[in-house]
Amino acid sequence: MTQPQLKRRTVLGSLGATMLSTLASPALAQSAAFPNRPIKIIVPWAAGGGGDVIVRLMGTSLQKRLGQAIVVDNRPGAVGTIGSVAAARSPADGYTLVYGGMESHTIAPHAMKKTPYDPKKEFVAIAPLGFFPAALVVNASHPAKNLSQFLQMAKDAKTPMSFGSWSTATSGHLMMEALKVAKNVDLLHVPYNGTAPLLNAQLSQQVDCSINVLSTVEPHIRSGTLRLLAVSMPQRLPEFPDVPTLKEIGLNVERGPWVGIFGPAGIPADIIARVHEAVDATLKEPAIVEQTKKMFFVVEHMDQRAYQNFYFSEIDRWGEYVKTAKVAIE
Repeated sequence: MTQPQLKRRTVLGSLGATMLSTLASPALAQSAAFPNRPIKIIVPWAAGGGGDVIVRLMGTSLQKRLGQAIVVDNRPGAVGTIGSVAAARSPADGYTLVYGGMESHTIAPHAMKKTPYDPKKEFVAIAPLGFFPAALVVNASHPAKNLSQFLQMAKDAKTPMSFGSWSTATSGHLMMEALKVAKNVDLLHVPYNGTAPLLNAQLSQQVDCSINVLSTVEPHIRSGTLRLLAVSMPQRLPEFPDVPTLKEIGLNVERGPWVGIFGPAGIPADIIARVHEAVDATLKEPAIVEQTKKMFFVVEHMDQRAYQNFYFSEIDRWGEYVKTAKVAIE
């Protein structure tokens, strides 16, 4: 090969590298500067609910850690899928995130006849927040004093006893469907539109039992109006040491409805790492720890890869529950 040819290839190679660097530099610069404007977190549930409270509780600390305002955007509807769709269709730059979880990201995509998104392909799981323990309760006047007695009554009943949930195709609904299969009992599902209406229905004895978020029913358990039969926890709660977990009685359930921070697929890895670090550190702050404990919200910490793996496994696991229970959302 002649010297002129070598020189020509060297020049072309150098030009090519320069062009690639020039093309890549805007994206790299944008990633390195993240964040340089406010970050929006879509909450696909109504303002004032448990998820909304958690995100707003974290807002001030996240703002300090990331150096930009955190804007909470409530977009409720369709079991959390309306807001989640908006997040999935947003640019994958880290400036639009979504508070997602068990119901919006692992149950609804299986239960809806027209799935609004592919939860594995269209989202990245950035950081876990934790879960709300679910509580199976009856009225204090109910003859069943514990879960064993209740299940025996359900088996002996000539007509099915009823259970309420905060909506169809929610985690509470599917936990009860799993309980029916595991214990071979027949219970009639009565769905309500939220945890508050469900609580009112239970207090007025419109249903025999209900599965609700523990923080919603706890004051009524303390006052003696409701009786706690079981909780969705890895182990018994210190506050209720005599109450069994759903796991103890044979259900493959260790959590209540879990939640976390998600983003549209394709967000650069360094931005994902920055958000994960900020969220994880915020959840370790003493003031946040104290507030979440008061709310009976169980904070969880995982590295981002572990959370992504957990998320994918939950999609598959709850998909099987949906199929077995033949749960569908029109």
